Amino acid sequence: MTQEKSAREELEYWSTVELDSAEVARRASLLILDFEAHPEKYTDPEDVASPFCQIVGLFQQPTDKDAAVTLRTEALPALLRLYDARLREWRKVGPQEGYDSAASDLLFVLKIFAMYRGEEPLQRIIDAARIPLDSDGYMWSVVLSALVNAEPEAATHVVSALREPLPPGFIAVALLDMANTLAREHGVTSHSFDTAQGRELLRAFLTDKDPEHFSYAHSAAASLPFLTDSREFFTLAMEHPDVGVRMEVAWAAARGGDALAVARLQDWSKDPKTRKRAVTYLTELGIQPAPVPEEDRARLEAMAEMIQWLEYPTEFGRVPDHLEVYDHRRLFWPPTKDERDVWLFRYRYEDEGSEPEEGVGMVGSVTFALFGETTAELPPEDIYALHCVWELQQEGDERAPKERTIQAGRKLLGFR
Repeated sequence: MTQEKSAREELEYWSTVELDSAEVARRASLLILDFEAHPEKYTDPEDVASPFCQIVGLFQQPTDKDAAVTLRTEALPALLRLYDARLREWRKVGPQEGYDSAASDLLFVLKIFAMYRGEEPLQRIIDAARIPLDSDGYMWSVVLSALVNAEPEAATHVVSALREPLPPGFIAVALLDMANTLAREHGVTSHSFDTAQGRELLRAFLTDKDPEHFSYAHSAAASLPFLTDSREFFTLAMEHPDVGVRMEVAWAAARGGDALAVARLQDWSKDPKTRKRAVTYLTELGIQPAPVPEEDRARLEAMAEMIQWLEYPTEFGRVPDHLEVYDHRRLFWPPTKDERDVWLFRYRYEDEGSEPEEGVGMVGSVTFALFGETTAELPPEDIYALHCVWELQQEGDERAPKERTIQAGRKLLGFR
């Protein structure tokens, strides 16, 4: 076995190891230092995984405080040097097709810097935003979220350093989200977008009619309670075509004591399409949702749960065009070993120029839709049967059959 192959295998091994003690972290640090000195040993054109990213990933693996301290002391200086060298290479070549991976690698390192913090790592984040490094990279949201979650004081330092001028592109959106979190959850009183440039950017977000940018308007609306004068922006947000933006500005107004805004949120809490979000806002405000008749509440909650799941970006990404109850019953559910209410909902998405997309999803245990397996052409018992087997399989339950079949599920549920 060649030395080069041995080094790559060693890296593959350490990529799966939990760093659960200072001693284990010290051995991982030696590997990182060796990679810095001899990167050629770890590189092969046929490798799918980037050895650089695997090295960076080691900094995410401490499960013990002493291990994290050891890695910070013995290996973080090497990561700073590796980052600087890779950044110089990226700046020399410049952004171009086929070289996006270098920017992605650098943003991954910035996430680690956000986790470990310290003067030099934080300065690297500030400098990267100023360059700017991949200004449209969505990884910036991950970087700044990691920072504000780890240490609000460090996040405040970064957001203040980037206040004027604000960085371009999506970096500004990620910075806006971080500034909102600092104001909303940590009491930071000086919002970084409460400047001439910041207000102009908020106005642009709120008037942008591109649906792909509606999330920017949502972030802009979330900042309104923390600006010195936001009356103009309230008007723009209330006229926005996206209901999520209108709900956000209603929360902002209700936070300031606007009774009409509270009433709007309560109205939204009665609609399954908006209930989940409205209840979240009202709970944060310490206000009860609109009363719902007892006989309707369970159906409303279940329907809202199904809609929220279908809205996930990894699913359909939006509210279905049609949703109706397909079945509701109370039964003993084997995966949870208890009796509970379960629901099936039939949904349909309609897109101009294509056939409607239909399916059936389940609520009551794990909210899910078995795409391609469950349709309204199946009786409800068969759909419950498939979901029961699927859920047991996901849990690795010994009762789960090897194959997901209706017959196996019906037997588990006691259906004839």
